[in-house]
This record gives sequence, structure tokens and C-alpha cells, in this order.
Amino acid sequence: MKLWILSDLHADKGIEDIAVHAPDFDVLVCAGDMLTGDIAGSIEMTAAIARGKPAIFVAGNHEWMTAADMEEVLDEAHATARREGVQFLECDSVEVGGVTFAGATLWTPDDVRFRPSMDFLERAGADVVITHFEPPDDLLLVVGAKLWVYGHHHGHFDRAVGITRVVRNARGYWHESTDGAVREDYVVEV
Repeated sequence: MKLWILSDLHADKGIEDIAVHAPDFDVLVCAGDMLTGDIAGSIEMTAAIARGKPAIFVAGNHEWMTAADMEEVLDEAHATARREGVQFLECDSVEVGGVTFAGATLWTPDDVRFRPSMDFLERAGADVVITHFEPPDDLLLVVGAKLWVYGHHHGHFDRAVGITRVVRNARGYWHESTDGAVREDYVVEV
């Protein structure tokens, strides 16, 4: 299965402001920060980029920025995802084509939201884990997924920790230079 990895488009003016050219892929995996304070718009953008193919979306910190009521935002995200045909994961898992995906924003270890995400991911038994924040190495070793996709830090990154391949392909803001060129056509096979 070919996974197109993408995150951190920060396209707050809309999808027409970004140029995304789809490679040959089976599932789009988006690790958040598409838009600021608009989780429904981020999910709609993910669906538009996927162009009818399966897509999985995990929210980044920017999607949560204006969230006064987390439950209300989660309800909106799940409703939009159902309507758009996108799998939205926040302490959830889904099977696509025989591959189990689990996802959560994850946050940072000093945030109260980190622990519930970490506990879920440790139990998920997923082949592929998607988070917005970079996982600590000790969590990678405990979870033992084949692939871990994350965003947040802009740029491209690919490394191994134990049996887990850890990848990031986060575009970032149009005006910044990143540590590692983002690859528009970055596809990982699982």
C-alpha cells in the first residue's frame, strides 16, 4: 500500500493558495496543521487533495487553536469527516486495505492531553501510527508500529527507531526555509 505523506500546509487562505500535485498513491495520510482554527475546513481540504481516494487526517495544534470546547470540535470533525469520506483519528483507529492505522494529536509530554493520547497509542496495536507531534523515542519502542508519521516540525525527515520507521513531510509556511526539503510526492510503502 502506497501512503502519500503530507502535513503542515498552513493554507489559511484556502486550497487555491497551495500547489499540491498528487503522486501515485493509495491512501493520503495528513498529520495536521492544514488550517488554523478550522478543523472542518482542514478535513475538507484533505478530501479535496485526496480527490476521491482514501484519506486519513489527524489534527495538528493549529486546528485546535480556537477550540473553546474540545467535545464540540470533535463532534464537528467527525461529522465533517463522515460527510467528506475522510478518516479522522483522535485516539481512534481504522483499518484500510488490511492495514491498521491509529492516530492522535499526541501533544507534548508537558501537556495534560499527552497522557490519554499516549495510553491509547500504546494499546492500539497499529501497523501505522499518525500524530501531529513528534513521538518520544521511548513511546516509539513501546508501540512498535511499522511506520510512524508525524508533522509539526517543518521539513522532511526519515529515520528508524527500533523496528519503527519514523517519517515527517511537513511543508510549513511559504516564506520559511526548512531543514530538509519537503517532497510533494513523498510516498512510503507499507
